[in-house]
Amino acid sequence: MKFLIVAFHPRSMTPYAQQYEDIIKKNGYDYDILFWDRFSNGSLEKKKNQFVFHRICTLGGNRLKKIYPFYLFRKTVKAIIKKGEYDKIIVLNTMPGFLLHDILIKKYSDNYIFDIRDYTYEKYKFYLHIVHDLINHSFFTAISSRGFKKFLGENDKLVINHNISNLEDICEEPTLHKNKKSVTIGFVGAVRYFEENVALVKSIQKTDVIKLKFIGRQNNDCPLDEYCKKNKYRNVSFSGEFDNEEKPLIYSTIDIINSTYGNQSLDVITLLPNRLYDALIFKKPILATRGTYLAKIVSENDIGLVVDDSKTYTIEKYQHSLLNYIASFDPKKFVENTNRLLCSVKREQDDFHKKISEFALK
Repeated sequence: MKFLIVAFHPRSMTPYAQQYEDIIKKNGYDYDILFWDRFSNGSLEKKKNQFVFHRICTLGGNRLKKIYPFYLFRKTVKAIIKKGEYDKIIVLNTMPGFLLHDILIKKYSDNYIFDIRDYTYEKYKFYLHIVHDLINHSFFTAISSRGFKKFLGENDKLVINHNISNLEDICEEPTLHKNKKSVTIGFVGAVRYFEENVALVKSIQKTDVIKLKFIGRQNNDCPLDEYCKKNKYRNVSFSGEFDNEEKPLIYSTIDIINSTYGNQSLDVITLLPNRLYDALIFKKPILATRGTYLAKIVSENDIGLVVDDSKTYTIEKYQHSLLNYIASFDPKKFVENTNRLLCSVKREQDDFHKKISEFALK
């Protein structure tokens, strides 16, 4: 039995792939895995069981410019599948599933896992129709947020897969406390959502209590570093890419997690980001934008602060909300709330891992 895992981003942006790899190895099977380096051009790279497809394809930006890289990606993966003679396939993300749908449905029906990470082009009927076909022909389809049912609908094939990692690094208490004189709010991951982050930056300019950190590669459509320098904004720092193993060190310098995505489109309204699980593991309160599924989870479990989106916020209200939250923060209650939600997440994740094992052993 041989498996192929197809990712749509570099390994650094696909930490959840490890769950599939671990269970395949645990059951004694061979597998190959393909990642897409979307930041450089080059020939297909193969080291041991890992392929790396090198082709520049920006995250965000002009969709027409992505057509040719998508075509090359499909062509490359098709050749790998043909040569590798794989028994089962795991597809991480909707677009590679769409690009390979003919092969998956015709040759691998009930022998692939479809893993949906976000809302992409489902507003187009033909695309959504193919996504539904992919779900129906899959062994099961993983979704990283129940919010996705807003555009996918209900289906017995859907299984929750939480974007959780670093469980071995779990912390016992937060670094935030109400008497802390300097509080750091950190954005950890690919830096995007320009308008929401500009709103946050502006809101902290009249206080020295709060500092902002942005850690990760900046998307082309989010030139936040340049914007802050141009406007001479204070108390904001930037650093580049990081590996998942660096998260414990990164979060040791952060008190609150910035997860303000706005609420202007279904992709941000419905997702649950990795930062939610980082909040639970590293015991950091999380900022979320009102009107999102993340904000619903944050509010219901009392694990952070829900703020207005960039269209309706005011600097004074935003600053007041942040300072008031810090001043009234209860570490003991926060830890109880995060641990309760983390236990629920672990139970669902155990069920998800059992489904992968069923797939591997079928």
